[in-house]
Amino acid sequence: MKVISFANYKGGVGKTTSVVNTSRALIENGFKVMVVDLDPQGNSTLTLSRKNPFEHEKTVGDLLSDKDLVIADCLVATPVGIDLLPTNLNCYNLVSVLPPNSAKRIYGLRNKLQDLEDKYDFVLVDCPPQIEGALITNAISASDYYVLPIEGESVYALQGVDHLIQAIDLIREDTGSGIRLLGTLVTMVDTRTRAGRVVKDAIDKYFKDMVFNTVIRRNTTINKANLKNKCVCDLDPRSVGCLDYSSFAKEMVIRIDQSTWKN
Repeated sequence: MKVISFANYKGGVGKTTSVVNTSRALIENGFKVMVVDLDPQGNSTLTLSRKNPFEHEKTVGDLLSDKDLVIADCLVATPVGIDLLPTNLNCYNLVSVLPPNSAKRIYGLRNKLQDLEDKYDFVLVDCPPQIEGALITNAISASDYYVLPIEGESVYALQGVDHLIQAIDLIREDTGSGIRLLGTLVTMVDTRTRAGRVVKDAIDKYFKDMVFNTVIRRNTTINKANLKNKCVCDLDPRSVGCLDYSSFAKEMVIRIDQSTWKN
């Protein structure tokens, strides 16, 4: 079982979109997948469960704050075949009351995942848009890898990236995590524009071979899927968005293990 966090302290870079659509592509290829929604905005929860995040009785916040709960107590089976640990805005309150030196603020998720005994091939974690706090610390402590989604058209795409990577490195050292950068995923790309080409070139120069070959091209089908709270491949399997996320999922798996992609 590999745990992969999708992390960026900026919002609007396609982090949640990448989590839900990558997990959908993995399921389509026969892998067993769980998504952990650690972003209290609950967008992964809404998209995958097709329910208001506040309709879920138990969330990842309850899991982290209650030592007697196990993942099965909070798990939601979704219509697309992905198991989900949901969240909502109450997660902030549940985690904030934990004592500052509590192990739950650091190792809660990692300890709970150990009980799964490799039930899943992949666990994808949708991280909150921040670089400190109990939620991001739990994600980094529990993960084997992280994917860094970066918007491909913003001139500010690389702003603060050093700070983010350094923060993750510090948490890794403090928690004994083995997490490492799996790669940078460039999202919302439009290389037909000069701005798109300039930003993509800058990202390639900065990250070199850590940039995934697959980019997520800007297209309206992804936007429509987000508005309908659906995965793009469920809305239109022939769309550019579906093709891009399917290609990325394959590349991501091959980076981890050359032998595991099935089709």
